[in-house]
Amino acid sequence: MKRFDLALILIGSAAAMSSAFAASNAMPGMGTMDAGGMGGMSAAASATQGFMAHGTINSVDRAASTVNITHQPIKALGWPGMTMDFGVQNPSLLKGLEPGKTVNFNLTKDPAGRYVITKIAVASSK
Repeated sequence: MKRFDLALILIGSAAAMSSAFAASNAMPGMGTMDAGGMGGMSAAASATQGFMAHGTINSVDRAASTVNITHQPIKALGWPGMTMDFGVQNPSLLKGLEPGKTVNFNLTKDPAGRYVITKIAVASSK
């Protein structure tokens, strides 16, 4: 009987902790709108998953390996449309990118917890 009681206590504690953890990952106070530290997905889920997005390039900083993009909402992350600076996984991804170009891009979370672009391509104009 003591083992059963202990098991119930452990299960109840785990359930309480998981709801508290979920509440702590909410999106209020998104701060400076850079791609680091934004809420929505857990680190484990986003580290292994890419998220597709679409937007327009505002500026490219090749020295810093970043690109500023006004993107449409990214529903999978719970992000509204906004303008953000993104780092790129590889500086060669910036080749041929210019302000005003519409792009499709893929984001993943890097080990530091920032969302970085892993793929980017100029969108075809149909």
